[in-house]
Amino acid sequence: MKLARFVYDSDVRWGVVEGEDIFSLIGSVYGEFEKGDFLCKVSEVKLLAPAEPRITVACGLNYREHVKELKMEFSEEPTIFFKPVNTINVHEGEVIYPSVSSDLRYEAELCCVMKKETKNVSPDEALDYVLGYTCGNDLTLMDLQLKDGNLTRSKGFDTSGPLGQFLVTGLDPQALRIRSWVNGELKQDGNTKEMIFKVPEIISLISTCITLYPGDVVWTGTPSGGACPVKVGDVIEIEIEGIGLLRNSIKQG
Repeated sequence: MKLARFVYDSDVRWGVVEGEDIFSLIGSVYGEFEKGDFLCKVSEVKLLAPAEPRITVACGLNYREHVKELKMEFSEEPTIFFKPVNTINVHEGEVIYPSVSSDLRYEAELCCVMKKETKNVSPDEALDYVLGYTCGNDLTLMDLQLKDGNLTRSKGFDTSGPLGQFLVTGLDPQALRIRSWVNGELKQDGNTKEMIFKVPEIISLISTCITLYPGDVVWTGTPSGGACPVKVGDVIEIEIEGIGLLRNSIKQG
């Protein structure tokens, strides 16, 4: 099922998407729900990020070819870091390029949105705690990452975590084609089956130390090809099989 979060009649709502139509969602998106009556067209509403996180937690260096292109060492465990909620951005939202940087890069990612409190879960049960999956773009200020020696500024700047357009339930997260384009030119073309650490492993590891709550987001890493700088005015598109397209433009901060 494809879900959207949006503004309708000044209220924030969740709905069920079929084609270009949005239907009301009866029940709780984090519990039991079903499709209701026709509500509106997708084009008639402002789409929001399909998540309501307290925290977002990311896994870096999770595709073998991406690790190689960065000339990094392979890790025995997932590399985990926070991407704060001020980074959340929307489909067609502008990414603000901070003036303190001159090396902004994009990363197409599969993102998981949690549906219930998740603590000390095993890999075998981890996917039972996931509401659905969406497209993400983990934008990074690479020069600041190298300068600071940590990810706080480089991945935590405002607007640097677009999510959307939609959230899709019932997918196999380990068999999805994932691609990105910059100004219409294909840059990344991978598949989530190439992940070093699978989605259940990532969620399980996070849950051993960090409790995830309904609406929280888990980022799962990017394929190779994302190590290219972008500039003001560029348009980045992320597409994941079975989910759809996320599009954002770059604006000077």
